[in-house]
Amino acid sequence: MAPNLSPSHAIFHEYRNPFFISIAFATSAFAWRPDSTLIPAILNLSVLLTYTPLLFREDEPSRLLNVGLTGLALSVGQSMFKFYASVEALSSKAQSVTVLLILSLILSALSMATLWAGTKYSTRFASPWAQVTLFPSLWATVWCMIARFSPFGYLSTWKIADNADAYNWIVPYVGPTSKDWIVGAWAVILSQTATSWFMGQPYNNTSNTRKLLAIFLIFLTLPSFFIDYLPLPNFEIEKATALTVGCVIPPYQRYKHHVPSLDDYIAESEKLRAKGARIILWPEGAVVFKSAGQKSEAFKMVRDKIPGPYVGVAFEETVGDPDDPNGKKSLSRTGLAIISRYSEEPHLVYYKRNLVPSE
Repeated sequence: MAPNLSPSHAIFHEYRNPFFISIAFATSAFAWRPDSTLIPAILNLSVLLTYTPLLFREDEPSRLLNVGLTGLALSVGQSMFKFYASVEALSSKAQSVTVLLILSLILSALSMATLWAGTKYSTRFASPWAQVTLFPSLWATVWCMIARFSPFGYLSTWKIADNADAYNWIVPYVGPTSKDWIVGAWAVILSQTATSWFMGQPYNNTSNTRKLLAIFLIFLTLPSFFIDYLPLPNFEIEKATALTVGCVIPPYQRYKHHVPSLDDYIAESEKLRAKGARIILWPEGAVVFKSAGQKSEAFKMVRDKIPGPYVGVAFEETVGDPDDPNGKKSLSRTGLAIISRYSEEPHLVYYKRNLVPSE
């Protein structure tokens, strides 16, 4: 950096693209992880909002390249903490990583499109309030619509986790979309503050409006000091015992089966038992039973070969149709049985009423 080069000039002019793309990558890695909180999400969005008007400038010679690099940085960043949980989700690691990146690229493209629309059209409103609230409204609406029509709900969005933060009290009254709006509003405040610092003057005519919005958002945190939605424990926390839960997904690399068998699930459950898991869960419809005798035999194998923990055996079975008096028709149903060596019969058998996502 040249001696006479100010920090603002270096960030917004000389090293603009590498600086913002790097910061966007770093903040996205923490902002959209499964246990994300408000602050990392706000920081990531504020960086992107500050960079978006510069990124999409028509006189930028390498605009398409920088847009692609930004989208790639966001995709890789948000995938980092999901990598180990997803790497064995499909039959091969290459497929798992490819699908993860594709899904992340789609979410990044939607986010960047929303950022572009928010920054482009906000200046077309005469009202300062409309200018500062357009992006939060767009941001909350986009993710609400995607969650509404996606079979995965908010799991398929850039959505912060449902943590106990200062705005958590609002959710029962307004809904989870309220937090998306709040994150977007704080991002607008921080990004316009950064832009004003660079320009050396208030950002357009929204300086006072931005201050009032910040005061309003701070005011919304006050009820959290008096309202407590957390249930009181019915035991002494100091005497609590940790409970280890293991989820069984037999990898293809180990068992060489595209459709894992009962033996595969038992073998994988034994590995989790050896690691100290007290509760072991199988995925929905893990094994299929064609008769009641086959199901009873399988339950006995689980009790004998996986002693110690409670095993949640998820299964599909074929049974006679109770509405058919001739007994010729059959139907399939999905169930979950809790099995352990402490009982010859399952502790619990639950049958699913409706399939997901359609009800």
